[in-house]
Amino acid sequence: MRISEIFYPNSLGDLLELLKANPELLIVAGGTEVVGMQASKSLSFPAQIASISHLPELQKTTRSEQYLEVGCCTTLSGLLTLSSGALPAPLPQVIQSIGNPAIRNTATIGGNLCCKRRFMDLWPFLACIDAQMEIRSLHGNRWAGVSHLSDDAGLPQFPEASILTRIRIPLHAPNFSFFKKLGNSRFPSPESAYFVCMAEISHDKIESFRLIFAGERAFRLKDHEATLIGRRVPLSQKDIQPIVDYYSAEFVEKTGNDNYQFNALTEESLGRISGQ
Repeated sequence: MRISEIFYPNSLGDLLELLKANPELLIVAGGTEVVGMQASKSLSFPAQIASISHLPELQKTTRSEQYLEVGCCTTLSGLLTLSSGALPAPLPQVIQSIGNPAIRNTATIGGNLCCKRRFMDLWPFLACIDAQMEIRSLHGNRWAGVSHLSDDAGLPQFPEASILTRIRIPLHAPNFSFFKKLGNSRFPSPESAYFVCMAEISHDKIESFRLIFAGERAFRLKDHEATLIGRRVPLSQKDIQPIVDYYSAEFVEKTGNDNYQFNALTEESLGRISGQ
């Protein structure tokens, strides 16, 4: 049995130095991903682990007129205990559906976003509302969109020797949202994924449109989303069908799968935008 070396850094600077010395260092807060991805009762861990759940600066929550800023070690239950209206819809409903109370009491927003093997439940929603994240390294810190956690191939990515410290969640969310979780509703599996469509409808026009399908791989057509801006609603079936056909063809090309559920949900979301 391998004995892991566990570090408890006293600051973010100490943590970054540890990462510099060992880029393979496993950073954990709640640790639910590490345990959840192992089926055996005898758990296996990397040689070196850094626990960051005790760092106060990663648990702070602040609010401005435009956004809610939360530390990466804020638990999912902690997000739910924020004052009513602190989280834009439908985030409270989504968080409530993740795992069970014991998991939500332990799992953190940072861990949910930085899973390396798949996209977890919060990512597609935060990407749709243009949430931002602070990434720190020994070279400094920068802000980037949560959507950047997906690479060009739609796979999870995160900069090496870096840590996610804070997430900025816009307080205003689009006034239309339609979402559906596929597969296992409680615990992620290769068959589970989230379909999320969000849009801002104003004066019978589409002001913004986002559509993301995310599981082990993420699928989004940013360029095509822009072509829908300015369209009048309701959309007729004649308007909807070419959009569905385009998304369907691109989905097959980019993922190699012909997912009838994706096609049906795309059509349903467009129909709901149109009040059909």
